[in-house]
Amino acid sequence: MTDIVVKTGLIDHAAFERLLISLLPDVAAEIDDEDRSSVHMEMSALARVTCRAIQNGDENSIRCHFELIDRVLSNAAPDVENAVYVSYLENVFLGEERAAFLRARSTLPGRLSAALSDLEAHWRPLSTVSKGT
Repeated sequence: MTDIVVKTGLIDHAAFERLLISLLPDVAAEIDDEDRSSVHMEMSALARVTCRAIQNGDENSIRCHFELIDRVLSNAAPDVENAVYVSYLENVFLGEERAAFLRARSTLPGRLSAALSDLEAHWRPLSTVSKGT
């Protein structure tokens, strides 16, 4: 599978990790070796740091994180794309209504904003069922 991904130029797990290390070395340094074995764990670690940046009002970090994820999503291999949705966008925004997160959401690049809208549309019927309505 990796050979196919490399030939197509898609951003696979290894390419995501290289981008993370080169563009956000402070975030990459927070990821332990066990978490590096899974793109979902790495994406979740980035999501945690993004949440912390949002809570602290660190607009520069938020922008850098969103730019990286937008770049990755623009040409992601299927497993990496899934990790963006499931382990990044869900962890950062799904069900989040605090003012700082709503402000951050308004700064999402178009592709990420659309992806989040798609994700919420997917979850909307499920949340209605779980609320018993």
